[in-house]
Amino acid sequence: MTAEIRQDTLTPSTRSLWWLVLAVSLLYLWGLDNLYMPSNGDEMVYAHIARLTAESGHWLPLVSELEDMRNTKPPLLFWQSLWVTDAGAHWQLWRLRLPSLFYLCLTCLGMSWVLYQWQREWRTAAWAVLCLLLSWGTFRYGRPYLTTAPEMFWFSLAPGWLLWCAAHPAHDARVNRWQDWFAWTCLGLLTGVGSAYKSFALVAPVALGVWCMRLGLMSQRSWAAVGWTTLQTAWMATLALGVFALWFWLDPQPQAVWREFVQRENAGKMGHNSSYIGELFSWRGSGDYLLWPIQNPGLLFPWVLALVGVGWRHWQSNPIAKPWGLRMALVVWIAAWCLVFWLPSQRSSRYVLPLLPALAMLMALHVDTLKPWVSRLGSGMALVWLSVIGWLAWHAHEVGLMTPIWLGLIALSWMAGVVCVWRIWRGRMHAPWGFVGSVALSLLSLNMVLHSLASEPYAFQGQPEKRPHAQTVWVNEGFNGAFERLQFLLPGQNRFVPDQAKVDALIQGREATPGTWFVIARSPWASPLPCETQGLCERVAVRWDIEQRLQPGQVHAGNAWRPSEWLWRQEWLLRVP
Repeated sequence: MTAEIRQDTLTPSTRSLWWLVLAVSLLYLWGLDNLYMPSNGDEMVYAHIARLTAESGHWLPLVSELEDMRNTKPPLLFWQSLWVTDAGAHWQLWRLRLPSLFYLCLTCLGMSWVLYQWQREWRTAAWAVLCLLLSWGTFRYGRPYLTTAPEMFWFSLAPGWLLWCAAHPAHDARVNRWQDWFAWTCLGLLTGVGSAYKSFALVAPVALGVWCMRLGLMSQRSWAAVGWTTLQTAWMATLALGVFALWFWLDPQPQAVWREFVQRENAGKMGHNSSYIGELFSWRGSGDYLLWPIQNPGLLFPWVLALVGVGWRHWQSNPIAKPWGLRMALVVWIAAWCLVFWLPSQRSSRYVLPLLPALAMLMALHVDTLKPWVSRLGSGMALVWLSVIGWLAWHAHEVGLMTPIWLGLIALSWMAGVVCVWRIWRGRMHAPWGFVGSVALSLLSLNMVLHSLASEPYAFQGQPEKRPHAQTVWVNEGFNGAFERLQFLLPGQNRFVPDQAKVDALIQGREATPGTWFVIARSPWASPLPCETQGLCERVAVRWDIEQRLQPGQVHAGNAWRPSEWLWRQEWLLRVP
């Protein structure tokens, strides 16, 4: 009895949970214009297409200088950027990313409202929002200028509406009334908006999940109800595909859309030269996809693995109830999506990122029933991550790239994490509460490190009066669209062209056309370029940068503990006088 009273005393209040939600939300706003914010290489590809489309003065066709990368995504993502930047007049990175936060906010509101309908309290909703925002997949892919946040919102509308209806007693009567057809017509159109962000292929997992959930949530099934449910789901999917098909009608070059998007971007993922079955059941073919419960939740993955155990024990001891409850409906939503995206020959954990809201709700429903050791294990992992961040921050300070103030704040975060973990392990803090607190501290420390990367040394330094304006600047070839970030570092309507042969010729002095600009990446301790020693080029400005794609052998046993030798690099801006 004493232990129960003590546990009740340690349990955080609902108000405290929502205050933590607010604090984590501020982390999402902080650093929205930071080039080093966790993201994906596709972000700069999308920014490149959006910028050139804005410059063309037309919404369609999309424009790109990257080979075979013009119609890599439907136009809605790029039209969104045209709106927030006033057709490119205010080309700022934070403006491109701001709609993602808007979609995340709507998703959190929708989750909270659905959970309130089932639970009649706001505490579970607060846990769900925390689980969503503290997941690494959301923090990395939900903030940048990517399709993840819009996907989470638009593709959660139909399942969310179904769960909202199931929370009300009159749900079973809603099968074949005109109101039902109207609702699923609207949901089909809204799902189509989501497909106009990502792909028509995502209509399949949404339709399968909705169909399974609708049947499972019925208290009394009949062949007539199954038939009407199937027809309404098919109608919803057809309308969604129809909304996507408007792209072909609006685009003046529909053949290019078919060739580049449908055949190469989508159908190309279904074919593979090697054995399909061999790839399907191999680690190389499905390993990354099967690890999504670990990669996407990030530090919260101990809770996800614990949910598997909870589900297994429940399945052994209790038959599946009819109709399903909220928990079973969420499991089927997740399972249907995972099944559909296991079929293509190309599989990635990123394909199931739209499931994070469902997973967050499932974690929230079980957070108070999980064993304390699960949260203790997770808090220990969060402390390890905090230690790694502090270690990197110390090395950044050693090379002069982090001020003592920020280093001190990161040290304070690490000490707070130590106190949090110690209190959890000693039983003096509510284990789940301490766990999410330690995860929030790890994201806070990461944001502090990233903030220091946006400081003065990471901007081009030297001869500020000499900068290219409306010029062609040659850059090294790298990952698709990586050069687009220079638009934010060297604004002025410049055109950055990746051409390794041209850059090599400029470095060696074989190309010496006056007024030619180029940017290269160099080690901080590199010697001057041949063209510099020959007086054929001048170094105008230098900036520090992060090595974002390490080469094989760049990190080895001899320098693994000295990140200053492989983590940082410089970029030189040079000009042929």
